Amino acid sequence: MAPAPGRLLHVTDGYALAHDFGHTWAAVEGIHLRAEDVAGVLAEVRAALTGSGAARCSWWLTERSTPPDLEARLLEAGLVRDDADYLHAAMLLTTEPPQVDGIAVRRVTTLAEFAEGRRLALAAFANPNQHVPTDDEIAVEWQHAVDPTFAAWVDGRMAAVGRATFTSMGAYLIGGATAEWARGRGAYRAIVRARWDAAVEANTPALGVGAGPMSRPILERLGFEQVLQLRRLDDVLSPA
Repeated sequence: MAPAPGRLLHVTDGYALAHDFGHTWAAVEGIHLRAEDVAGVLAEVRAALTGSGAARCSWWLTERSTPPDLEARLLEAGLVRDDADYLHAAMLLTTEPPQVDGIAVRRVTTLAEFAEGRRLALAAFANPNQHVPTDDEIAVEWQHAVDPTFAAWVDGRMAAVGRATFTSMGAYLIGGATAEWARGRGAYRAIVRARWDAAVEANTPALGVGAGPMSRPILERLGFEQVLQLRRLDDVLSPA
């Protein structure tokens, strides 16, 4: 992930913090800390996000994270664990996924499309902790958007959306969601393929993703392989 206008990106030897302007979620990844540094880094991350608009910061732990008792330390410091959204698979695809015929898919190009996609994703995830943005807040997100959003249409209706963050090694998939009425019709697979094509065009033919229990079976059928187990803890910075 590269620095960009509208993105807070802070990378150290011990962790990486990323937050996009206008969004309410931030992420801490690649965590390799000494036990005596955990409290200080937590305070550092919280200070960095002050005034950013982030309501929650997700800390993504893996079997490689240090210290070994990092999860216990973070929970003791006030982070929370939602068992329904705790385990995710870090997955990688380096071979071409199948083409999906009969579905129109492309990058969204207007505020109206972007807003429709945001509403679709909010309804698909139905997360009670997710802030529901106003029309004005969505307009601000669109104005400062760093990553492209792709959408698929089935029978003329927007059926699925997904973002991609492009890096020097490939594209990282974010926020893939399908409307309930369109599930099982290939829309999710179509936006995966669209983001693969974009990664190939950028000369970085690889896709990475943190997959939850709903998307993981689909991604496995497309050829994604798990490389790490992700465990998610949330630091609640302000009420949703």
